[in-house]
Amino acid sequence: MRKFMIICVATVLAVALGCVIRTEHKIEAHITMDIRHVAEQVETVLDYVEGKTDELPVSEESPDAESEPVSELRRILNALNPIQTAYASELSVTTSPLAREIAEKMRARNSKIESLKKQGCLGETNRGYVELRDCDAVKDADKRNEVQKLIADENKDRKALYAEIARLNRQIEGINVGKVENIFAMQRLRRAKSGEIFQLPPAGADFDAIKNENVGKKLGDKCVPGTWVTIP
Repeated sequence: MRKFMIICVATVLAVALGCVIRTEHKIEAHITMDIRHVAEQVETVLDYVEGKTDELPVSEESPDAESEPVSELRRILNALNPIQTAYASELSVTTSPLAREIAEKMRARNSKIESLKKQGCLGETNRGYVELRDCDAVKDADKRNEVQKLIADENKDRKALYAEIARLNRQIEGINVGKVENIFAMQRLRRAKSGEIFQLPPAGADFDAIKNENVGKKLGDKCVPGTWVTIP
């Protein structure tokens, strides 16, 4: 009898442990899926800003306009399920009217930004912002002031866009302004053109990913965490 009870307890523990492991894997997979959703959203915005597409999908419905029954249903389902329930409307690759308004301003100045990057006058930081670099094209005081004004406007809009993307995806675990900055920086680095200047990610998973991708392979020994590089 005692042997039978030991076997039963061992079986229950094994099943429980298996459930925990599977749940952890599901949660990890769910978070990965959500992060990929934000990355797709970022790609859509960048395609619009860079003129690769002429439309930016926008949802006119406010994310805060959730009905009380749906909100209560979400609360109950989340209480029963350790993985937050994902709704198709939340995971569609759309932006808000505010995000589109900001993206339109960035699109309007993008040709100037791209021209300055091509000349080596602007560099992309690993936090998703542009930074003035030393180049002959901005030696003149008036021109330098003009470029600094352009940089200030661009970075202001980028920060506002990052904050809005973070707000739109606030239901996703781990998403904040800092994470959105990081995603934009990584996507821009992957789109880097020859001659452009970029600051590589710090040591970690993002740097390891870049090192094994085309841009990292092009850089070779120059691919060092956190350094500024000119894309070959």
